[in-house]
Amino acid sequence: MNCKPSIDILLATYNGQEYLAEQIDSILVQSSQDWQLLIRDDESSDNTLSIIRDYLSRYSSKIKLIEDNDRHIGAKFNFQRLLEHSTAEYIMFCDQDDVWLKQKIEVTLKAMRISEENYPNKPILVHSDLIVVDEHLKKIDDSLWSYQKNWPRKNDDLSRIIFQNIATGCTIMINRKAKNVSMPIPKDAIMHDWWIALKVAELGKIVHISDQLVLYRQHSGNLVGAKKAQTMNIWRFWGKLLSKAERKRILNYCRMLKIHNPNINPYLLMLKKVLYKLGQKWS
Repeated sequence: MNCKPSIDILLATYNGQEYLAEQIDSILVQSSQDWQLLIRDDESSDNTLSIIRDYLSRYSSKIKLIEDNDRHIGAKFNFQRLLEHSTAEYIMFCDQDDVWLKQKIEVTLKAMRISEENYPNKPILVHSDLIVVDEHLKKIDDSLWSYQKNWPRKNDDLSRIIFQNIATGCTIMINRKAKNVSMPIPKDAIMHDWWIALKVAELGKIVHISDQLVLYRQHSGNLVGAKKAQTMNIWRFWGKLLSKAERKRILNYCRMLKIHNPNINPYLLMLKKVLYKLGQKWS
């Protein structure tokens, strides 16, 4: 009788044919094999689904395809569907275009179990640093945290997560308690990883490990991607802040926080967000 894996790896795909095989291959050769890969495709129009079915035919004991009748629900809700199907004690999130280093699962799981000993019966999120690479896996920077000048702190709590998500989704492992407090993901959440980080920061513990465990591929199709920290003068800062795109991002952010805490004053929150960004640019 096969034992149920401790870890569900959730892979949300959409038109990812170019890099998908490299990502799946990097999971298959992990030093720890205590996992199952759950994949849901959001009705890709390229060969993504054919690639998935090929791997499924060869690794049916390790890979499971989640299929339903909904189409084009977006990355956030694609991951939510995968979360709904996950029954493992631990959950990892996986993007379709990165490459995992061989020790990623082993190192992250070890950190999770130590954290559960230190913080028993708590929702826990563990995340790591990444190596920034281009579309051909050529190194851009040894550390995403350094690249963006956004380093986690020993005690990353709700007061910081409210203003900025410091946990990159493809590095995250959560325990089942963290899943339970995060579901369902509201429609106004900016992304699944930020929402989960918010809930865990409120009710549990966020833990970071300094190892770089993912080759974080940057290419023209990135949904989020890594943005290099830049020296910002006052005119560039206010020009960006007053742009339509930035105003939309801040309003979306306020809607998410309003769901998280209905007592929040959105106008005061917007002001605090601006002041936080201003302080961050010149810190």
